Amino acid sequence: METQLERPRRGRPSEGAREAILKAARELFIERDYAEVSTEDVLARAKVSRGALYHHFKGKKDLYREVWRDSERRLIERLLAGAEGAQTPIEVLVAGCRAYLDQSATNREMQRIGLLQSRTVLGWEDWREGIKDLGLATTRATVEAAMESGEMKRADPEVTAHLILAALIEAGLLIATSKDREAARAAAEPPLMAMLEGLRA
Repeated sequence: METQLERPRRGRPSEGAREAILKAARELFIERDYAEVSTEDVLARAKVSRGALYHHFKGKKDLYREVWRDSERRLIERLLAGAEGAQTPIEVLVAGCRAYLDQSATNREMQRIGLLQSRTVLGWEDWREGIKDLGLATTRATVEAAMESGEMKRADPEVTAHLILAALIEAGLLIATSKDREAARAAAEPPLMAMLEGLRA
């Protein structure tokens, strides 16, 4: 007679559950809006138990936050790769901004999770807190390096980084919501580059 201990375990082992949940949630949040994705949908796709989900995440919003942060980390890696040939901090900033526009036009994950849903789902304060060690930190570090090298006019680096990031996000939203993303991307670059040029020392 089968005892409780002998019954087969359902779902994935705990060591792989978190990754499976994040992968499934990322796929679903790309496919559908946050409100249209249930925890049951995530569990079914990840093939894990409800207990595994709540062991790693407080709930659906917490899960979304982690999916978004992971997505942002990978986006930053792509942007830095796009600026790999740049020789100076200001060149890194310019190349990174161009790469951001490219990603806004072509990267479905960035469009759906990063641009179109994150501020609505998380709320403004939670979103702002979340970018402090991600996009904002990367932008600020580049701005500070450009100011230190004498390439950029001296100003408050925190404020400057916020303004550059705000311009990038608005450009990204214009591109992501356009019927012709390539045309929108081409239209966004000249004014953005002109703004950056105005910051040069």
